[in-house]
Amino acid sequence: MWFINFFHIQILMIELLFCARLQRRKLFWLRLLPFAALYCALPVLIPGGFFSPFFAWNWFTFGFLFMFVLSGLLIGFCFRMNVRQVVFYCCVAHTIQHMIHCLYRMSEMVFSLPFAAAQTLQLLYMAIGCVLVWRLLRERFRGSETVDFENGYLVWFASVSTLIIYVISFWASSMEKETVGLLFFDCFTCSLLLIILLDIFRIRKAEREQLIMERLLRQEQEQHELSRATVDVINRKCHDLRHQIAALRHMSSEEQEKSIGELENAVLIYDSFPKSGNEDVDIILAEKSLLAEENHIAIRSVVDGGRLSFMKVEDLYSLLGNALDNAIEAAAQEQEEARRIITLYAAAKENLFTIHIENPCAKEPLFMDGLPVTSKLDTDYHGYGMRSMRYLCEKYHGALTCGWEDGIFTLDILFPLQEPLTSK
Repeated sequence: MWFINFFHIQILMIELLFCARLQRRKLFWLRLLPFAALYCALPVLIPGGFFSPFFAWNWFTFGFLFMFVLSGLLIGFCFRMNVRQVVFYCCVAHTIQHMIHCLYRMSEMVFSLPFAAAQTLQLLYMAIGCVLVWRLLRERFRGSETVDFENGYLVWFASVSTLIIYVISFWASSMEKETVGLLFFDCFTCSLLLIILLDIFRIRKAEREQLIMERLLRQEQEQHELSRATVDVINRKCHDLRHQIAALRHMSSEEQEKSIGELENAVLIYDSFPKSGNEDVDIILAEKSLLAEENHIAIRSVVDGGRLSFMKVEDLYSLLGNALDNAIEAAAQEQEEARRIITLYAAAKENLFTIHIENPCAKEPLFMDGLPVTSKLDTDYHGYGMRSMRYLCEKYHGALTCGWEDGIFTLDILFPLQEPLTSK
């Protein structure tokens, strides 16, 4: 009967929802549409459905298990994932589907529903389940969801637990009397398993993000050391050029005077470097000022870098460097050059140190968890800058907030200071 064959379609629908954000293989639709249609029609094509040919011991059927495995092969054929990921998504989908089945059977038994009404209710439960899965993905599992399960024991736990539920469910429905209490316990067990599986997913995703952020922080530390060396070289060259220019002034030639003026303008960048009272902050501001100047962007800064000595150099470079990089990237997209202005204010007030950055941003960004979502297609590494900044703020017991209004993006960071600022 058609309602019996609906089981495998429910599992496939839930699997596709979970895989919606994964990277697709080439010719995705050409892979998915014909094989999904064949998969959905397969129980009808098999004589007697997928029950009769696969019965064993007069109570267990391999038919459901066969369709379950086929669904995993199908999503693995359409999406880029390894075997462990396929097993995990299949187990989650099966657990959700079985909960829907238990709720449908409980409703049918409690309210003595006729066949048509019961099947309609099953469709309603399925629709509600899909909506809840979609909301779960949007609220808790954002961005690229390609999570690799290096710990095979976790995947083995998921698959064995799912198989146990599958076997016990068939035993109870075939060899014992199915009751509301038994179905309720079955549904409760599936709920606990689902919580465990999703926690496994969340933990693996958090571990992956942590590894990426640590890698990015190490790269930024290396970049900071390179920037320090670069600025030192610029300082030495500018200092040498000043003495050379002073010597050239004794020559009386209009051409030489013109060349000297150009040289002086060229080395004015040395004097334009901001002095904040913190050498590391000065290096960051000097590097980002050079980058901004290349994009015809003005940075107006008032920075009391001496009060940032509580931060490690690599953390300071990552936090301030990322913030200015984001501001420069956004300001560079501004069409009017006169609006390409970045404002940076960083100073202590009483027992708090505040960092405030403003930059033009024509289009309002999409915010999730209080942070702007990256607009780049590659989310494997892009989008971690803001999260690493929040991580660093929390590391020093601070807070980070973002906002957008009237074409201006604002970033505010607050740090508690151990020693309050005393007014003189």
